[in-house]
Amino acid sequence: MDAGLAAVLGALAGSMATIGAALATGWSQREGARILARSEHRRQRQEPRNGAYKDFISAASRMRDLVDLFTLTFNDGDFPYSRINAYLSSHCKEAANTIKEKWVDVALAGPKEITEAASLLERLSNALAFRVEALRRLVETTDGPTDTSHAGIKNRITQEAIEFEENLERFMLLAQAALDDDGSRK
Repeated sequence: MDAGLAAVLGALAGSMATIGAALATGWSQREGARILARSEHRRQRQEPRNGAYKDFISAASRMRDLVDLFTLTFNDGDFPYSRINAYLSSHCKEAANTIKEKWVDVALAGPKEITEAASLLERLSNALAFRVEALRRLVETTDGPTDTSHAGIKNRITQEAIEFEENLERFMLLAQAALDDDGSRK
């Protein structure tokens, strides 16, 4: 091979290597910028989510505490119907309204799984408040608990209170996972 051809091939090889290095560097910088932008976006999304989730959990915990009476085990006939009063009913209604207010923030913050879990808790809180009020009215308008009417509503509240508590725990786990997500998983 003569020296001129070798020089041309050498220059061509050098040019190709330089172009390849420039392309690789450009791709690497673009990917780095994309990762940085994604990370910043996630950080900006997680700050408001943290506050929304915290407020929602606090409101839902209040409802759980109000209806925990129904999740306790009592012997037949020992349920304290006297505790089903205007105070409990009004505070359940207030808690359900607060949950509804906080639900809007959670629904907007997302993601989808969190919104679905929060929506279920919001619906359950309304049902609980409604049934507690119904039981209160029944307790106040009758002389004593009847096996069918009082127990039927009380048992339904118990089922919903247990479901509410389980779904609140599920929501908290989903919220933790959403806040821990750093975007590295797809």
